[in-house]
Amino acid sequence: MQKNITSRYSTLKIPFLFVLASFFLFAIEVRSQSEELPGKTINALTRLPVPFVSIGIKKKSIGTVSDSLGRYILSYRQDEISKTDSLIFSAIGFYTVKMDLEQFLNGNKTVMLKELPLQLRTIKIKAEPRKMKSYGRWSASLVFFPAMYKTIPKFSDEKGREQASILKIDPDVYLRKLNFGINRRHFKRIKLRLNVYGIKNGIPDHSLLDKDVVFDVSGSSEQGMPKVQTIDLRPYQIEIKGRKEIAVSLSILELESLPGDTSRQAFFIPSFPTPLRSSLYRMKSEATWQKVSSSHLLIGVEVSTMKTKKVEEEEQKEENPDEITKVDAEISRALYGNNNGRHIKVADGEIYYETYGKGSPLILLHGNSESISSFRNQIGPLSEHYQVIAMDTRGHGNSINKSTTAYSYRLFADDLKAVMDSIHIQKASLLGWSDGGNTAIEFALKHPEKIDKMVLMGANIFPGTRAIKEDIVRMFEKRRDSLMNLQDAGSNNQLRLTQLVFQEPQINADDLDRINMPTLILAGESDVIKTEHTLLIHTLIKSSSAQIIAGEDHYLPLKNPGLFNKVIFDFLADKSEVE
Repeated sequence: MQKNITSRYSTLKIPFLFVLASFFLFAIEVRSQSEELPGKTINALTRLPVPFVSIGIKKKSIGTVSDSLGRYILSYRQDEISKTDSLIFSAIGFYTVKMDLEQFLNGNKTVMLKELPLQLRTIKIKAEPRKMKSYGRWSASLVFFPAMYKTIPKFSDEKGREQASILKIDPDVYLRKLNFGINRRHFKRIKLRLNVYGIKNGIPDHSLLDKDVVFDVSGSSEQGMPKVQTIDLRPYQIEIKGRKEIAVSLSILELESLPGDTSRQAFFIPSFPTPLRSSLYRMKSEATWQKVSSSHLLIGVEVSTMKTKKVEEEEQKEENPDEITKVDAEISRALYGNNNGRHIKVADGEIYYETYGKGSPLILLHGNSESISSFRNQIGPLSEHYQVIAMDTRGHGNSINKSTTAYSYRLFADDLKAVMDSIHIQKASLLGWSDGGNTAIEFALKHPEKIDKMVLMGANIFPGTRAIKEDIVRMFEKRRDSLMNLQDAGSNNQLRLTQLVFQEPQINADDLDRINMPTLILAGESDVIKTEHTLLIHTLIKSSSAQIIAGEDHYLPLKNPGLFNKVIFDFLADKSEVE
């Protein structure tokens, strides 16, 4: 009998355990399911809807934004929240509403916001003309898309996601235009909000705006490089005073995907990769700001600014690398690199160049993924003494490349020869920065008779970590990997430029002994090119002198143009032999 009982129990054991396990799995699934709470945001006085209110749980990536009629749906998971969490409703022009999550869950989901008192400001109109300036950068021939920007959190929506860039500014500016690079691949229409923040401890702190700046952008399925979008800010009358730096951000309020798109690919502003900058992002309005290293967000503002004499004296001591001063206030949009230049036809392409000033020819060669505008702080001063020819390298800026083969510095050197021959320049000095320096070396080996003097800033003669710092190589590796699966022509061009860093240059060290024109070799103390490599080039070029600039880095021409320009002037003007 005992045997029968045991046998019967055994037949029941497995189903029982299965049911028990199923119960626990069901409990876990229920616990992790998304809750959705609908509600409204309304004006406490008028009872009218308050649109586009940012809603978020403090320090968590949970939240949303109310729509144009004040309606919202707050999605969250039970295992991600605590009843003591703070839920915050914020909108420009209204007092912020803050409550415990338990209070919200047990209360009315219609949240009333009170308007802030209207502050009338007295604006003094001055007759003195203001200078036109731009801060930031909104276009580049090489961009990257950090993975954290791309995918919407599983139990959330895209509303509230925000990206920001910190810009150094003058202390009295009037915002005229917003410019940003935009990737148009994954949406039909998007509504964005501009915000401008003060800075505390290196991150955005509080909004400086008293008006809501909201606008729509249309998208498409078009493949290719990000396009530049411009928004007129003059109707909002935004004046920023007493600030040396601000954070400019864009956040998503509404997004309409393309028909049939189920990829949950979120909209984002692309970045230009640079080791010296970081951009910021947060998933929701109350989440903690996160930094993306080696990232220059493609966003900026055009302003008019009034400078005092004191400010101008301070700027002479410390130049602003984010600032682009326009050549002429009357043609404020005319920047170097887009200023009525000419094209020279070369094999499988065209090379764009601009010419400034009179005197002995001086040719400027920029770095990888840069353009003529990289020398914006040099062209003006140098053109007062020399005939400056600034070129866009093949595949960069306004130059055209029709070939699909790999890039090389020898190819770039051949393009330089074609330009010089076309405009009848028998001999010139060369100023090559970064990859431009590599091109200058290749040109000097092949056409030494065509060079008067040569300046090499941050150049290298072979690739890899023997010459380039390890973290920079890793950055290029990530960039290469992100571009491998993209098929459009722009991404393919970026990939070839990135691969150039790994494959070239391949200059024979013994050949450098043949270079005998006066050569100045420069690098920053914290350059991306290792100091020992810079000094190696100096040792191999017998006719060279070298300077390692203390406290500076690879971007010396932009960050400290006053010092850089003086070094260049002193070298070019020196008639004595190089010791």
